[in-house]
Amino acid sequence: MNNITTVGRWIGASMLLSFALGMYSNFKLQTDLFVGEGLLVNAAQHPYRIGLIAVIGLCTSLLKLWVAALVSAHFRRSHPAIVTFYFGLAAAALAISLIECSTLVAFASLSEAYTAAGPHAGELFLPAKSLLTGLRNSIHFMDVLMGGASVLMLFAFLYRARLVPRALAVVGIAAATAQMFSVGRPLFGLPVIYPLIAPLALVYLTLLCWLLVKGFPKEANAQRAVDG
Repeated sequence: MNNITTVGRWIGASMLLSFALGMYSNFKLQTDLFVGEGLLVNAAQHPYRIGLIAVIGLCTSLLKLWVAALVSAHFRRSHPAIVTFYFGLAAAALAISLIECSTLVAFASLSEAYTAAGPHAGELFLPAKSLLTGLRNSIHFMDVLMGGASVLMLFAFLYRARLVPRALAVVGIAAATAQMFSVGRPLFGLPVIYPLIAPLALVYLTLLCWLLVKGFPKEANAQRAVDG
C-alpha cells in the first residue's frame, strides 16, 4: 500500500465501516436491552443479541486500531510523537472496549440466573445488579472518553501533517474536545450533555467521506520520501 492516496481511502473505508457497525449496535441492537426493567430482565431474552453486540464492539475497536496502525506505518518517521501517542490511545481504547463487552456478557449470565430463580428471589440479585450496572456504566464512559481522545489525536495529526483541509481538522479537534467534556462528566457524578456529542459525529462523517473521495494528497508521498 505505497500509494498514499490509496492509504487515505483505506483509512476512510475503515472509518466508515467502524462508524456503521457502531451505529447499528447502539441504535438497533441495544435499544431493547435497556427499556423497562433493564438488562437484569432483558438480557436473558436476547442472548444472541448480547453476543453480537460484544463481537461488533470488538470489531469496531479493531478497525480503529487498524486505522492507527496504517497511520503509524506510513507517518511515524515524519511525526513520531503524535503518531505513537495516537496508536497508544487506540490500543487503550481496544482494551477498555473488551472490558465493557465482558461486563455485558456477565449481565447475560446474571439475567439467566435471575430468570431461573423466579420473582420471589429477585431481591437477592439487586446487589449484583447494582455492582454490574455501576461497573458497566463507568467503563462505558471511560470507553467513549478514550474513543474521543483517539479521534482528537487523529484530527491533530491530520492538521499537523496537512493531509486534509486544516479548517476540517480544527473543527474536528473542537468537536472531539466537546465530546470528551460531555462524556467525561458522569465520571464526576454529572450528567452527559448530549448536544455536545452530535458535532463530532457530523465532523467524523465529513472526514471519512473526504478520505473516501480524496484520500491523502500526493504531496505526502514526496514528504515520506524525504523523511525515509
